[in-house]
Parts: sequence; C-alpha cells; structure tokens
Amino acid sequence: MSGPVERAAPHVPVQRTEEPDLSTEEPDVDTGEDGVSADAATPGAPLLEVEDLEVHFPIRRGVVVERTVGHVRAVDGVGLSIEAGGTYGMVGESGCGKTTFGRAVLRIEQPTGGRVRLGGEDVTALKGERLRRFRSKMQMVFQDPLGSLNPRHNVDMLLSEPLKVHGIGSKEERRKLAVETLDAVGLPKSVLERYPHEFSGGQRQRLGIARALMLRPDLIVCDEPVSALDVSIQAQVMNLLDELQGEFGLTYLVIAHDLAVVRHLSDRVGVMYLGKLVEEADSESIYEHPRHPYTKALLSAVPQPDPEIEANRERIILKGDLPSPANPPSGCRFRTRCPWAEDVCAEVEPEWREAASGHKVACHFDL
Repeated sequence: MSGPVERAAPHVPVQRTEEPDLSTEEPDVDTGEDGVSADAATPGAPLLEVEDLEVHFPIRRGVVVERTVGHVRAVDGVGLSIEAGGTYGMVGESGCGKTTFGRAVLRIEQPTGGRVRLGGEDVTALKGERLRRFRSKMQMVFQDPLGSLNPRHNVDMLLSEPLKVHGIGSKEERRKLAVETLDAVGLPKSVLERYPHEFSGGQRQRLGIARALMLRPDLIVCDEPVSALDVSIQAQVMNLLDELQGEFGLTYLVIAHDLAVVRHLSDRVGVMYLGKLVEEADSESIYEHPRHPYTKALLSAVPQPDPEIEANRERIILKGDLPSPANPPSGCRFRTRCPWAEDVCAEVEPEWREAASGHKVACHFDL
C-alpha cells in the first residue's frame, strides 16, 4: 500500500446545528510544563497513539455479597502508533484481546489503564458531551454486517442517524450526503428505501462501511471486516477499503485473524498474544522475516497457492490451548506452547526490543 495520504475534504458542505456551549466546562486536556495545551497534534506526529493500554474485567463471586476475586486481563499494556493515512493490522488467535483493544481505542469499552490519543487529543480523558462530540472523528466497521444494522431502519435512516446524533445538516443535506456516500461504496441511490434483510452479505458490509464514512472520520477501526463474507466477495471489500482510504484520507486499524487479509491492507502489522503484542514491523518484514515463534507458527498455517510449495512447506503445530487471560503464565506468556521455550522463559518476561530497522519483538531468543 502507499504511504500516508492527504485527507480529502467532505464532498457535501453541511452545517452543524447549534451545540451546547461547553465553555463553562473544565477542559479535559493535558498541559506540559510550559503550560501549552497538548491537544494539538505536532506536525508529522502519528494520528493515533496508544500507550500501555489496559482493559481488565473483574471476576466476581458471591450470592448475597459479591466480591472481586480476580481480573480477566483482556488487554494488558499494549502500545502502538499509526500515521495519518496509514493502516495498522492487528492479528492473533480468537480470544487474544484484539477486538477488545479496538473497542477500547474508541471508548466502546472503558480502558482500565493507559492512554489513547487521536490527533493529539487524549481520548481516555474525555467525558460526557465532549466525548460524544469527539466520537465523530472515529468510527467502526463491525464483523457481523447484519447484526450491526438496525433491521427496522431503511438505508436512508441508517445513514442519516449518525449525522442527526451529531447535529449535522438539514434533512435534505443528510440525504444528499447519504447518496454520495452510497456511490462511494458502490451502491445505487435506489437502495435508500430498502431494509438490511433485503441485501446480500457483501452489500450489507458496504452499508456498514458507508455508515462509518458518513461523519467523514479520521480513524476507522475495522473489526474482522471480511471474515463473514464469501472468498469471492472478500477481495471486493478489501479493494473498496483501499480505494476509500485514498479518496477520503482515512486511517485504518484493521483487526483480523486472517494474515492474508492483513497483508493486503496493512502498512504495519502487530501480532497479539494473550493481551500483549509480541511482534511488530512493517508488512513486508513481518511476513518475509518473522522473528517471534508465535508469528512463525501463524504464518506457517497460511495455505500457499502453489501445490508444490504447499506440499513441501514446514508447518509449526502449536500444542495446547490458549491459556486463560485471567491467569496468564509467568514470564513469557507464549512459553507453554512454544517449541523453543527454555527455563528462562518461565522466570523472566521478555523485553520489548526494537531493531534499527524498526522491527520490534518480545522474545528471549529472537528467531
């Protein structure tokens, strides 16, 4: 994929209706030692910055009086950054915490630790009306296209709803923007009066993408955007996401378990295991030169189109199941399934190291 692109202006100039005066609220911003607000992004800085993000769900026991006996560490200290106009792909097995991470970035799930900055704004510090208004800058494309669309709303209502919530435009302006957005995702104006059950899976996902586009956000989190689709439709939707990124200047966080999907869409890839990143690099490096045993195992499971290569390639079969995030292994979390694990792996957690090339890995042996 190409590098960062300039953000395109919205196609239809719409006016916001009058919003509450927030001048009396105490601003939810950080200031440095010099007293200058940290809200404005420094030129050339990443659009999204995540620092040590944690999402821990309490485990409660008791009938009459509940008490917390532990925590499920779904996300346990994850950090990353994404440049404006770029795409970051996050991969890992089901249950590794990648979807929870994406939802926490958007504040759908409440983080229990860490910080998320979007365009220099501390998203984790926003509350109430300020958070509601800020949500127009970040949207999500969900895994289940049918489940994410209200079956009682037609397409016109589905696409207009985000604009109404944020007080954007008149009814005519909202409809005009809906028509233009439908055209951008490859659907005709005639579908405005139809309902979600009248569409195919691929068309529903196009509707989900169109709804996320309606507010012209800076960031879109794509949670398994093609996993519910037929293989023939997956390529169409991936190409559509690629085209829309160039047209609207979008920044993507793509969450998937399919490494082929992530390779097609992403500039940079992070591999997640049991709530933590274990490897991160640009797309080419991580696929051609994986350095963590877990990454190598994932890549070895990807089928090859050449029958001869497929017949002779080496497979790394991981033994055992994914450990519980409520009770992760000591030291390296992957050691209980790692073919190369040694005693040190159980005693010491590997450090997150970065090579001069920008390739990062958390492994004692760095394959």
